[in-house]
Amino acid sequence: MNGLGLEFGAGTSLAHAPLVNPSHVTGAAATALLTTAVQHFGGAANAMGEYMFAPLTYPANNRFGNRNPLGTGNPAINPLGWPGLWPTVHPFASFDPAVAPTGSQDLACALASDDDTNPAERFTNADYECDASTLHLVDRASQIESVITPGADGFSGWKYGLWTLNYLQAMHDHVGNPVTIVDDADLANVGVPGNTVFGADGTVPGTYLGSSDVEGFQAPMFITEVDNRAEDWLFHLSTTDGTTLSGFADLPAALAYDEVAPLRWLPGQIAVTETADGSAFADPAYSLASADSNVLDIIGLAMSYATFYALTDTNNADVGGAQTALVYFDGDPFPADNQVADGESTLHDRALAMMRVLMMDLDRMHVDPASGLIVDDVAMAGTTITRGHTLTTTNLAYTLIGLRTVLRTLSSQLELYSNNLPDRAVLTTLLDPLPIHRAANPTQTFTARIRELFQLHADLLLDHLTDATGRAWSGWDVTTGAHVDEADLLDAHTAAVRGLFAGYLATGDVRFRDRAIAVYQRIEAVFYDADARIYCATPAPVDSVEYTPFRFALLQSTLRDIYELVAAHPGGESIEPIIENRLGRLNKLVLNGWDDRNYDRTVNWPDECTNVVAGLPRGGLQMAERTLTGETGNLHLPGAPIMPTSDRERDCVPEIDDAKLPSALADSVTFTITRR
Repeated sequence: MNGLGLEFGAGTSLAHAPLVNPSHVTGAAATALLTTAVQHFGGAANAMGEYMFAPLTYPANNRFGNRNPLGTGNPAINPLGWPGLWPTVHPFASFDPAVAPTGSQDLACALASDDDTNPAERFTNADYECDASTLHLVDRASQIESVITPGADGFSGWKYGLWTLNYLQAMHDHVGNPVTIVDDADLANVGVPGNTVFGADGTVPGTYLGSSDVEGFQAPMFITEVDNRAEDWLFHLSTTDGTTLSGFADLPAALAYDEVAPLRWLPGQIAVTETADGSAFADPAYSLASADSNVLDIIGLAMSYATFYALTDTNNADVGGAQTALVYFDGDPFPADNQVADGESTLHDRALAMMRVLMMDLDRMHVDPASGLIVDDVAMAGTTITRGHTLTTTNLAYTLIGLRTVLRTLSSQLELYSNNLPDRAVLTTLLDPLPIHRAANPTQTFTARIRELFQLHADLLLDHLTDATGRAWSGWDVTTGAHVDEADLLDAHTAAVRGLFAGYLATGDVRFRDRAIAVYQRIEAVFYDADARIYCATPAPVDSVEYTPFRFALLQSTLRDIYELVAAHPGGESIEPIIENRLGRLNKLVLNGWDDRNYDRTVNWPDECTNVVAGLPRGGLQMAERTLTGETGNLHLPGAPIMPTSDRERDCVPEIDDAKLPSALADSVTFTITRR
């Protein structure tokens, strides 16, 4: 996440984003606008002088953070304030992730977060943690696919949003201790450099934004990136003709977008052409590459803005209504909102507009008129819609999750770690006073229509795509009213569990829960290979299994849901140790590439590592790791000299400077099963 949003350069530059740079100035003036924002965020988080510095300077001999006792470094790599920072707006659809992180510790960098306070005297990190310049793509021009998509923005934004919810659970004092509440009269001064606000649970004067100096800075960076994406999609990157890019006349028009308005949608692919303009970052230009639409693109983007909307919703007492979030949206660093869907230039109203437009286009473009069901894909020829005729179970599951997420956030229910709590009834929301003018039901409200779509598709999953034996099918043909095929696939089953639990939590109907349990039981009986201790993509046993991040996510979240919604409740105690065992094995084998062949729960390194190249274990799906997951580049035992390492804690996942790859998931990993 940090690499994609702040370090790699694998997307379009924030320096040329519409809210950061509304007049689209170029050259040094564009860099200066972004520098001003970055410096302001750093000051509000108390990161200045520790991890961040004046632009075009390089830290030297500061006491904490990036200490740099040798005074080394190149000021030219620090145009913004954090050395090597490369903020993006829209990530590219794909890119080769090769990087070349330094393994040196010349800066004596000691990065800290709310997860790892790491006082400077404890241990030193590799230089790349405080100077991201070696985390840039090695040869950016040859490594990127110069295309952006709603889906790439959406699913990355959903990730940014979930972590920003985490970062905004607390403020922090001058020495990094958490603060959750201050006097209301002091709220406006939180984050002002040099402030003397004393938190009720703080230890020293001075209270700053976010959960730590680093995360308090990263949070507004992610907010800014996602807010600028919304401004782009709404006013520059949509289309009404399938050929040219344009936008709504204003934000009220986007909020009022309905069934009778001329169709305006977000095209599936937008080509990017970059021009060197004399700034520190290339200037992008956009053109429509494909006008087609995919349901996952829409759902991913809707979940992104649903998550960020919660941060701005003061009716959500534990999120947007908490002081820890209010200090971000009280006018500084981000505008306050009157909490009405009236088109103010705020993230609150832009997030509402994005959800409105996306849900209306989902209905107008992807719903098959005859069956009322959503289809996966839509081909556009001008404004002519040609719908596909299938809905895969995996897409159906994410559609249910996405629709539920929209309903939860609009009703002020979306909170961190609350996904597996039953929903309260959703009657009306801020978008309901704006009519949707649906021909089939002229008085139906926006919220009622989302609820109707949710129920229809939850019922499809229960009544047709699964049965009482736990069998799940891979998809539905809306034209024939039948399964698309008879394939027996793990992904269809894990997706079904996810979707069925969403149905249960949203409606309270225990039939969905009971069916989810039946499907899980069939997963265990049919797809789990007890000898190899691995879940197979098709009925076990098999000779090899490919895992993608998508397959891993569906399986891991299925096991998590079963644990939280079944095993952790009375009557489920018998499966609790089974789920714990399965999750532990899944994470260690598929993510880390550690096969505990002798069952001793200790890594026999490197013999039990499944992927060893030239003597170096290379992980599983997880390609590499960095400081916050245990790598520091060196091992320093008491009384012993510092020893450089490639896998310090010997978990089969190398450090990024040895792997020359980021701390990220690979496209896929394949496990070959040898039976003796």
